[in-house]
Amino acid sequence: MKEYKAWVQDTAAPFSNLKFSSMDYPKLGNQELIIETKAATLNFADLLLSSGMYQSNPEHPFVPGFEVAGFIKECSPDSNFSVGDRVVAATTVFRSGRYGSFGEICVASENLTYKLPDNISFEIGAAILMSYLTSDFALHRRAQLKPNELVLVNAAAGGVGLSAVQLAKISGAKVIAAVGSDEKKELVKQFGPELVINYQRENLKEIIENKYGKRPINVFYDQVGGDAYQQGVKLLSSEGRALIVGFASGNIPSQLLSYLLVKNISIMGVFMISFENDDQNYLRKRMELIFDLYSNQQIEPVYKIINFDEIITYLDLIGRRNTVGRIVAVR
Repeated sequence: MKEYKAWVQDTAAPFSNLKFSSMDYPKLGNQELIIETKAATLNFADLLLSSGMYQSNPEHPFVPGFEVAGFIKECSPDSNFSVGDRVVAATTVFRSGRYGSFGEICVASENLTYKLPDNISFEIGAAILMSYLTSDFALHRRAQLKPNELVLVNAAAGGVGLSAVQLAKISGAKVIAAVGSDEKKELVKQFGPELVINYQRENLKEIIENKYGKRPINVFYDQVGGDAYQQGVKLLSSEGRALIVGFASGNIPSQLLSYLLVKNISIMGVFMISFENDDQNYLRKRMELIFDLYSNQQIEPVYKIINFDEIITYLDLIGRRNTVGRIVAVR
């Protein structure tokens, strides 16, 4: 049986149980691509996937890794791609696939694969892909962000948070960035938000309302959940929109519908991957726009490059929230 090397999860267990071992080679499915991994991005979702807590879980054994940059290794004869194409892609672990990017090869959907411009390296492409595409989808497709609106971004020093700060500023919005340390505060200040708050040491609600008045937030970008969500949603103005991007705290909040009614606010789910089949052309055009923004030096992804054998170490750091920007493993 043909095999390849990868970080393999044999049972539902913490990510620390991942072992670098042999994995059965995938068969090419309908509208799928097999990609030779050159760079793979680490995500908090990889921790959830390994432990069986993600919203869709693969059969064991499987290889984690949601994002990849690399070369097309195999494609169908009628594919829009060719063997050897440089691409970035979302792997099929998003929908219970078993072949993520923490291996020599991975499987991706054609509808979530994008040709990588020659001037963009694999490392940068991997750092850009899901962070900027998610934030673009959230701010523009879901929230319909307008110039001069006030945006509150939770976890603003992470890869997704930093992309939201940058894209909101490019769109002419005003940005408040919430972070968990003074070190992260100094990093985020470089990207020009109107206000940066260390919510571990400062009173978020008091500082925001002292500067902007009562309930001033038009768009609340939340990937944390828990208490951070509860604080942010109470700052939304009439017709404000809360964007639910994730639950990094592990606490998925509930919301009284009566509060939405009397405050005249909206809570919006953000799952860009659903457009794999709903409107893949929209995502492709937005990805091309994001690549143009990078080429024109209008966005600046923050990332750290690690070796493939350091993946478990850095998943642990992500889980303890001791990283900034994106973590990209190269091989």
